[in-house]
Amino acid sequence: MSASRRLAKSVHFKFHENTVKTSTALRDAANLPEAERALRLAIQREPRNGAALCGLGAMLARQKRYADAIPWLEQAIARLPSNPQAHADLAESLRGVDRNAEAATHFDRAAALRPDDRQLQLLSRLQRAILFDEQGNNDRALAGFEDAVQHHPDSADAWAGLGMVQMNVVSAAAAEESFRRALQIDPERQLVNERFGQVLQDQRLYEDAAIVFERVLNRWPRLSFIPGRLMHCKMLMADWMAYAQLQRGIEAGLAAGRLTSEPFGLQGYCADPELLQRCATAAAAAGYPDRSAELSPAAIGRGTKIRVGYVSGEFRNQATSVLLTEVLEQHDRARFEVFAFDNGWDDSSPLRRRIEAAVKVVPIRKLDDLEAAQAIRDLEVDILVNLNGYFGRTRTALFSLRPTPIQVNYLGFPGTVGAPYIDYIVADRTVIPAEHERFYAEKVVTLPDCYQPNDSQRKIAEGVTRADASLPDNAFVFCCLNNVYKVTPAIFDIWMRLLLKVPDSVLLLYSDIQVAHVNLHHEAGARGVDPARILFAQPWANEKHLARLQLCDLFLDTLPYNAHTTGSDALWAGLPVLTCTGTSFPGRVGTSLLQALGLPELVTDSLVQYETMALRLATESSLLASLRQRLAVNRHTAPLYDTPTYTRHLESAYALMVERARANLPPAPLGVARQTG
Repeated sequence: MSASRRLAKSVHFKFHENTVKTSTALRDAANLPEAERALRLAIQREPRNGAALCGLGAMLARQKRYADAIPWLEQAIARLPSNPQAHADLAESLRGVDRNAEAATHFDRAAALRPDDRQLQLLSRLQRAILFDEQGNNDRALAGFEDAVQHHPDSADAWAGLGMVQMNVVSAAAAEESFRRALQIDPERQLVNERFGQVLQDQRLYEDAAIVFERVLNRWPRLSFIPGRLMHCKMLMADWMAYAQLQRGIEAGLAAGRLTSEPFGLQGYCADPELLQRCATAAAAAGYPDRSAELSPAAIGRGTKIRVGYVSGEFRNQATSVLLTEVLEQHDRARFEVFAFDNGWDDSSPLRRRIEAAVKVVPIRKLDDLEAAQAIRDLEVDILVNLNGYFGRTRTALFSLRPTPIQVNYLGFPGTVGAPYIDYIVADRTVIPAEHERFYAEKVVTLPDCYQPNDSQRKIAEGVTRADASLPDNAFVFCCLNNVYKVTPAIFDIWMRLLLKVPDSVLLLYSDIQVAHVNLHHEAGARGVDPARILFAQPWANEKHLARLQLCDLFLDTLPYNAHTTGSDALWAGLPVLTCTGTSFPGRVGTSLLQALGLPELVTDSLVQYETMALRLATESSLLASLRQRLAVNRHTAPLYDTPTYTRHLESAYALMVERARANLPPAPLGVARQTG
């Protein structure tokens, strides 16, 4: 949904009572069809009867029959051009059919005709601000709503509209205060309640956000996304109260055709690839419908170079760029021209400087979708790569315009986008087996080794000790530095049993959310484990983070969402990762990484095998040492960290896509042959 549509839904324009007594009486009549017939008869007898025209138009508008109301109200204004209510009614009807520019004109006219009417002044200000937002003029939209709240501080509409703009162009904290003011005035605003929870979540105020989402869920139980947002907040806090009940409700809702979760949060606990597909397809249809008809079809280039554009909100020191940066550096400039369309910001990190040195960065954060699409068209891009999907600072609405002839889902979101305008998804045969291709709206492009790129240039800090990392010197250190939302009760049960069976062992987890520390310590105690044996890693710079991983003994993967970047981190640092192969893309990445590194012994096929193997590795020092030694050798020779070869494979995939497009063939499943030598 565009920002302007969000604003339109958040602002509840209120009609004035029409001053024409005859139409008022008829409009308030119990029998609306009879009243409508009476007005139509009056107009038939006297076509120039402005009062009757106003009354009929107003009656139709009250019933939300906006398209029917517009011609009658236009005729009324032709007869009564100085009637402010006729202008206001016409404006509301025009607004109801998304003719917002015309609506703004008539609200302005109504306000000018009745300058002492505060409600009309408010409607004029609100509609003008919405129009600026629709036009992509963020500064004027923001100023418009600020003007509205200054003159009408008791208007929930004004505060709600301001919050909607702020959450997109200012900050979540600013939007929080505006939504709070709107809800103090009118606590029954469904969309504002939802967005209030969202901006709390964006600020990592997960306890407060969960309270809001739970209240919204109780008040509007069938509202889209809310059960999943509540579940995701609880997972980020390791709050497993009602975990099974919430999961069953979310999955049952999806099976029944309701959009109970966002696609990204769902992956943390749902293992069913069909439900993941249903969720993504419904989310795309609801939030990012196909708008390709708004632009002329894009033509594939015929030049010697293929033009590739990567779209991301994370071209900075973030997991996606940690994986991708060396690929950007390795692209063959003789065959490819590469652009980074940046929907985020410059964090001044060394990683950002490498990206800028490797490719041309084109900022699009402040451009609306049509402007960004035109910028991409101007550069004649052949392939546009969506590095976000449903994760991070997404820009899927841009892809819905189809600015390029070929569009690709890659890396940032491990699953289908579920949209008809994304042609391909880059994968490997492990993460998407042939029998799973039916769960993807995209055609699957299969790379020969692991789909995931890596940066083989990353450095590991020297001289970091266990004392520096607050780890006990003589303990066996299990670790899992995945985001805590990936930790499920079933996995945690296994980890606690391992701690009970392995004396002097500890478990290092990662979360900087204090309530998650409290909850996980409580869950450990409830399982008979001393909470002091659960340790938490602090946020460290990448080089020190990799050094800390070297200090651990065994990385325990999660399921149904494996370690992705974190798994590559651990293996690059020389730390063995034990995984369990899941049933969906997110749960099969660990297996893909380990197979590409030549360590299939660390792959298990069930949680029973996973627990058994973890215990063996923790108690048979020679077995773990041999695997660690093989890892030390293989990371320099196996395909996983051979980024130049990986880049040639990815470029071959792009070339195959372009070859089909130039032959006027539709997208189809593609397999990339392994390059040697």
